[in-house]
Amino acid sequence: MLNLSHPRLRGENGTVLMLMPAAVLIMFVLAAITVDLTAVRAGQQDLLAAATDAANDAATAGLDEAALRSGRGFELDPSRVWLVAVDALATKGILDNLSSGPDVTINYDGSVTVSLSKRVPHLFARALPGAPDDKLVRATATATVQQR
Repeated sequence: MLNLSHPRLRGENGTVLMLMPAAVLIMFVLAAITVDLTAVRAGQQDLLAAATDAANDAATAGLDEAALRSGRGFELDPSRVWLVAVDALATKGILDNLSSGPDVTINYDGSVTVSLSKRVPHLFARALPGAPDDKLVRATATATVQQR
């Protein structure tokens, strides 16, 4: 005589086999999202490091030597500040990847601010229809020369 109340005889043998591919697919999608967000964050950190280096170099190497020698004190030469900042970005190899030219500003307090923006490509989101291919990231850094 068959006992139909036994769990094996209810017809639920394949439910785990059907749920496993769905679980694996969900894990792949979550991993792809994590990799894409990590790539965007790493791109933003690289851009911030480049902006910080450019601002620091421009604030220190952008000194107007003629003003210092004539006794006017520490002043920044705008054209020299621009050239030093662009040279620092070119040395890092980031100048060609910017979505627009670097914004180099000499502030009223003698500090230099460098603002950059670039597009960081998604690695996996490009495979999804309607998803953006890249993300615009921005970074701004300010450097001040401490005088004694």
